[in-house]
Amino acid sequence: MLHQRGHVLQRVRAVFAVALFLAACAIANTPQQDLAYARWGKCNSTSATLDRVDLDGRITFRYTAPGDREQIVQCFAEASRTGQPLPEPVGFRPVGGQ
Repeated sequence: MLHQRGHVLQRVRAVFAVALFLAACAIANTPQQDLAYARWGKCNSTSATLDRVDLDGRITFRYTAPGDREQIVQCFAEASRTGQPLPEPVGFRPVGGQ
């Protein structure tokens, strides 16, 4: 009985260790995400909001001022020409234009 309990406890510890390892892996950004966040810091505007950064570095953002989308997309395109390329960012206006 005691031997069986020790075996179960050992198995629970192993499952916990694997789950902890997988959770730690999910927290870290990919190099493309780190680059996208750095570019967002340089290319965003006061009326744009970062929505998400995908694993491949694609940025999705919301904008309210009419020219902001083009300005941000152009800034990212210029950065991709002179540095490591990332997928084109996706900008959209919130429903209702606000």
